[in-house]
Amino acid sequence: MVCRVHFSGAVVGALLLAVGALHAQSPATRTATRTARRAPAPTREWSDRLKAMPLHTGWPLTLTLSGQARWREEFMRAYNLGPLHDDFGLTRLMVGADLQAGHAKRLHGRVLTEVRDAQALSRTLPGGTRPTDGDRHDIQNLYADLGYGRSFVRYGRQEVSLNRERLVGVPDWANTRRGSAGTRAQLVRGRLVLEGTDIRPMIVRLDRGNRADSTARLRTLSLGSAPGAARFARGLPTQWNGYWYEQTVRTPSALTRRLTSGARTLWQFGTPATSRLVTSVEVEGALQRGHAGARELQAWFWVAETQLQWRRVRGLPSLALGLEQASGDRPLTAGNEAFAVLYPAAHQHGGFADVIGRPNVTEVHAISSWDPLPSLSLRGAWYRFDRRRLDEGVYNKQNALFRAASGSTARHVADEVDLTAAWKATSHLRVLLGGATVRPGPFLSNTPGGAHVEHWGYVGTTFAFCPRPSLTTLRPCLRCSDPFSC
Repeated sequence: MVCRVHFSGAVVGALLLAVGALHAQSPATRTATRTARRAPAPTREWSDRLKAMPLHTGWPLTLTLSGQARWREEFMRAYNLGPLHDDFGLTRLMVGADLQAGHAKRLHGRVLTEVRDAQALSRTLPGGTRPTDGDRHDIQNLYADLGYGRSFVRYGRQEVSLNRERLVGVPDWANTRRGSAGTRAQLVRGRLVLEGTDIRPMIVRLDRGNRADSTARLRTLSLGSAPGAARFARGLPTQWNGYWYEQTVRTPSALTRRLTSGARTLWQFGTPATSRLVTSVEVEGALQRGHAGARELQAWFWVAETQLQWRRVRGLPSLALGLEQASGDRPLTAGNEAFAVLYPAAHQHGGFADVIGRPNVTEVHAISSWDPLPSLSLRGAWYRFDRRRLDEGVYNKQNALFRAASGSTARHVADEVDLTAAWKATSHLRVLLGGATVRPGPFLSNTPGGAHVEHWGYVGTTFAFCPRPSLTTLRPCLRCSDPFSC
């Protein structure tokens, strides 16, 4: 049924109601009404119409549509400190639909679907178009949630990042993003959060449908403080988390089972709303046990970092200073002492050039960020890498040996400097620019294979609308080290 109202009658009726309402108001109220009427209405973006669209009157059922178009051009000189050079492009298209029912503070459900098309153009470096570079028209996320408040159970194909992504992460820099298939559950009670996962990583196949890896499995369990919750007592950490990760990988000839147990704590001094300077101190460490084939695992890592942020200075400049160490293998023992990152997130730690990994390395870093304009973000970082053990080499970020010790007594491996900038041209478009220089130290320069100074850079754009909303996320909003993540 269509309701038709005579135009002139409707106008007259509306005017009479408005006049009566104005006469009933007090002078102060009429003044406030006129002032409010003169205030410009907030402008709405076209994409706002795609957010939380109600699907049924009176029902808490909404649909959000999202999308992203990304282009990046990279140039590489002396790839992995070797003689190879290249220039290539990367593109990624993503579209998604997020159906949510219920209320965020009560019972709610969710079904999220995202599809992705990723391509690498003219990449001639070793590996060509790698699984991290290209994947034609496949599913990125397809999962269902059922939850109450901030607690939920999730099942399906999903992205899983844990803690600060030092051990398990989703590298947005990678063109295909890491996905997993399985179950994730989160229980929030007061100031505590208990979380567990049982997932298998997705195998990316360029021109065929991706599938879960039946030979690899990750199960995790963690207990910690809920983000934003008050500390239990003065002097205790602002945030804390204890975790246990089990990774199993089967090959035709061997079974690897890594059990990683660790904890992360963070103390914060000062409050962002009232303090001139906010300081945080973070410490994380873990032990790794289990076996890789017939070799017993006995590895460890730790990191300590302090960050300072000047809250009263324009652009909120910050400075982070950190020290990190991880064990390396001892060649003359029957066991394996090299610490392995389970599912690393490129760029998140250890420099943007992604050359030097964590095992057998002492890393010192200084990272500074500054937003001189509301639309401009700048970041600079310096890293120094040294060998812990002189009878062991260094590894890459995939836990593979990058350079053997070869009898060298040099400890200094390399230095790296990163510079990046991100400009928010519009509410949907971001322009990105950055690069890194890796200068080899005596160890890489004087061992077989030698080393060149590596220069790497990129320029790119990201157009995105309606980034996926979440009823259940517990990750705090951090100033991400990956310029493409936010």
